[in-house]
Amino acid sequence: MKTKISNPFVTGGYISPEYFCDRQNETTHLINAIASKRNITLISLRRMGKTGLLKHVQYLLNQRKQSVTVIYVDLMPTTNGNEMLNALSSALIRCQQNEKGIFEKILNALSSLRPKLSYDSLTGQPSLKLKVETPAELQTGIEHIFRYISGMKHELVFMLDEFQQISQYPEKNMENLIRTIIQSYPAVPFIFSGSSKHMLEPMFSSATRPFYQSAELMYLDKIQEKEYRSFITEKFEASNKKIHKDALTNIFDWTRLHTFYVQHVCNLLYEKEDTDIDKENINRVFRQILDSYEPMYISYRKLIPKQQFRLLQAIAIENGILQPTSGAFIKKHNLVSASTVASSMIALVDKEMIVNVEGKWIVYDVFFSNWLEYQYG
Repeated sequence: MKTKISNPFVTGGYISPEYFCDRQNETTHLINAIASKRNITLISLRRMGKTGLLKHVQYLLNQRKQSVTVIYVDLMPTTNGNEMLNALSSALIRCQQNEKGIFEKILNALSSLRPKLSYDSLTGQPSLKLKVETPAELQTGIEHIFRYISGMKHELVFMLDEFQQISQYPEKNMENLIRTIIQSYPAVPFIFSGSSKHMLEPMFSSATRPFYQSAELMYLDKIQEKEYRSFITEKFEASNKKIHKDALTNIFDWTRLHTFYVQHVCNLLYEKEDTDIDKENINRVFRQILDSYEPMYISYRKLIPKQQFRLLQAIAIENGILQPTSGAFIKKHNLVSASTVASSMIALVDKEMIVNVEGKWIVYDVFFSNWLEYQYG
């Protein structure tokens, strides 16, 4: 039974293929890699649709007749090894919860770590909490989970989203620990994904790191404009609404064609009563978005050091900059000095406020960049 929703431009997660735009080549590549037991490291900018792609692949695998179990784990909320272990065990129990006696089996498998089963008050989904106090117990917990899944009759695939988080854990040698354990299960393909290229890429490309060359690197780019035009036009026309070609061009320019931002703009446009959508309608929605985010962006101005915020303004006004320490750029925007800009760049990269795309430094958050340009340009 197909899921029907009132607004086809989804911003809060994956629904079904009907509301998922393109990504045919990327989907095929991931499914083929999984079938061939190849590990993949999927890297993209934030809000480019990485998690949606993983969920789409998971949906398609779940629809197949042959039994495939996808264990998807979001590591973004985790800050240490114990929380990662809880996320792994909870994901395992959720994907298997329809199996008879599954809770007892998993609880018994992890009994040495004093597991506690609970249910989310909002979603009703089960979660498992384990108590880990030593590195040895952490290793034992991970080994128990993998030993349990190795005995499952289903084909398996692990999706570890925002995998770069493990490099920030306080426990030492976390990468080495996880790599050592999963090497023992070559029949289980892994998809490691993340949106912090400067953190994730070195984990798999540096010869000094445990995961060196253990997975094929795959970079997720923008959806092709032609495909997105067709998708958006079709969804509006299905509700007897027309969106002009130049209005769509305006959306793509303003959002940099990044998936989440395109979806957000179209979601707001779709809920309006307008049936003939031109650039004027688009501009009203742009203004609505900037107004809604303004309190948060004003708080950035209070929290970010003055010189760093001035640099953000300058980069946004220029719509990106190739050489931020150049004399011309510094003079034009009244920045202090090349050394001050250089130190501010390091801080802003660390905060993930700016990112380098094809040699050009840009403000990472597209809406924030547009707000800065609107306010200070």
